[in-house]
Amino acid sequence: MEEHQAIMDTSVWEEVELKDLPIERKLVSSRWVFKVKRNSDGSVERFKARIVAKDYSQVEGLDYDETFAPVMRYDSLRHIIALALYLGLDMSQADIKSAFLNGDLNEEVWMMPPPSIGLDRKVLCLLKSLYGLKQAPLAWFERLSSALAELGFLSYSFDQYVFISPDYNVIIVVYVDDITTVGRKSDVRKVYQHLTKHFTVTIKKGLSYLLGIEILHTATSLEL
Repeated sequence: MEEHQAIMDTSVWEEVELKDLPIERKLVSSRWVFKVKRNSDGSVERFKARIVAKDYSQVEGLDYDETFAPVMRYDSLRHIIALALYLGLDMSQADIKSAFLNGDLNEEVWMMPPPSIGLDRKVLCLLKSLYGLKQAPLAWFERLSSALAELGFLSYSFDQYVFISPDYNVIIVVYVDDITTVGRKSDVRKVYQHLTKHFTVTIKKGLSYLLGIEILHTATSLEL
């Protein structure tokens, strides 16, 4: 229900009667995917449900074109954590809820509805990206880049998922929907206030568990 509501809130699709489906269009299949998200100690953080498009049923040139999106290098994350420790900067984490649902689609995509949401006799015309679509990571990256550009953040050639703003003196490292920020607390707070205007953001204090890496703080260091 939470996932379905997020889709309704972001207007991901438009419901259309099956008879109104364009004759030349092939429907992309969909399904539910369930996952348990855990904390660093193995305890359950929350249960997640995703409505996912089956990308193998997409047709190139019709349902998608460009698909590439950059992926953060682990070296970049380690380097920036070390830099933050050296300069005594604050480090924090944030998570963008249902990130891919915020991406704008450039293509017209038609999808069969997943089971159990009461749309068995209808088809869906996608207006936003959806998990599983081949172009979804690219659409989300373009949407996030646009929001950060409003604050003067630029991604750098050595790693396009590292954003730096000379105006705010803040560094942001992005891995899909996980955001790590480095900077002074007052500056980081302003950045998050801006992001919450565009997305639903969950802010976590400090670094403890990131991308499967447990982060341990000691009196003199930080261990990954």
